[in-house]
Amino acid sequence: MKNSPLNVCRICKSRKLEKYLDLGKHPFSNSFLTRNQVKGEKKFSLAVVLCKKCGLSQLSIIPNTKFIFSEYDYLSSSSSALSNHYKNLVKKLIKQYKIKSFENILDIGCNDGILLKHFPKRFKKLIGFEPSDASKYIKDRRIKLFRNFFGDATSKRYLKKFNKPKLITITNVLAQIPNLEDFVRGLKNLLNENNLIVIEFPYLLDMINSSIFDVIYHEHLSYFSLTPLDYLFKKNGIQMINYEKLTFGASGPAIRLYLANNISIYKQTKKIKKTLIHEKKWGIKKIKRYKNFKNQVNLRINKLRNIINTKHKQGFKLGCYTASSKGNTLLNCLKIKKDVISLVSENNKKKIGKFTPGTHIKIVNDQKFIKEKIQYALLLSWNYKNFFMKRSNYIKNGGKFIVPFPKTHIT
Repeated sequence: MKNSPLNVCRICKSRKLEKYLDLGKHPFSNSFLTRNQVKGEKKFSLAVVLCKKCGLSQLSIIPNTKFIFSEYDYLSSSSSALSNHYKNLVKKLIKQYKIKSFENILDIGCNDGILLKHFPKRFKKLIGFEPSDASKYIKDRRIKLFRNFFGDATSKRYLKKFNKPKLITITNVLAQIPNLEDFVRGLKNLLNENNLIVIEFPYLLDMINSSIFDVIYHEHLSYFSLTPLDYLFKKNGIQMINYEKLTFGASGPAIRLYLANNISIYKQTKKIKKTLIHEKKWGIKKIKRYKNFKNQVNLRINKLRNIINTKHKQGFKLGCYTASSKGNTLLNCLKIKKDVISLVSENNKKKIGKFTPGTHIKIVNDQKFIKEKIQYALLLSWNYKNFFMKRSNYIKNGGKFIVPFPKTHIT
């Protein structure tokens, strides 16, 4: 399992890289463990560097994460809140861009079909790229599948079978792409004057300004603002035309970015230019802007650790709610003593019965979690807080959430 130092920027190939956060050694956050795997678990450096030329933040190593996709435990549809989010996105795109049912729709990183399945039944030309075994759980027979990573070569394979898609969606995927140049070349191959790309990803400024460090893990290779993406897409003949800020995303606050061919019916909005100017003034390429992030992360860790330890000393039984990948970064940073946190609840069947990477807390279903009378639960999928507050049986049975982000509190 090779993990090599990364000495150049993934986007502009500059060597002007400077480290601004080091979280120590962590296991892969998506590698939930069976009991037999706990003993031989491996950990690797988890640190973030800034490219001072283009403004990209990226991991300091090139982690070998491809093996994870052969036994991938992340099934998007296990989250009703995320499914509803994509349902609303599909409705919006069909209405706003007048997408016709006979046109091809492509979802890159389609997982178990969570987004594509929300297209109305009249849409028959649904295509997905998904390299992981999550694709085995696709139930919608309309979805034609490529069991591959997307890139220049595989986009050409797509074109041998299908017409260019009217719409390309890429949600919660971009951070995981090792070769961004190859990926974007693949996108360019599929573009014409009329089609559209929609990407959702966590926004770097939210991460820094609110010390949301749990989005940092080995499967997330890059951390984006618009500035380095503008450089990357322009270089490959693609333009950013608009964006929306989202309070909800698969990993927390996000940006929904709209892209099109340079020669296109779509024109760039003033909003893009204003945001690029704002990022420059903010200091997107200046390391001093990032220096305080480490201090804020340590303050957040200490505050959460104190809350958890205090509740434990008071005799309360503690657990974690949802076995999210980003939650494993948080748990490993907290360094809580063994047995302070009893269990983790989860409704994804692939994770139930396994153990969290690094901290080795057992994952159980929601019913077992409630039966064990957990009084306080660290909400690892804190971005779904509003959904869980209204619908979770744990809350209805009197449980309390310790919410880590964006503001640490108990609710």
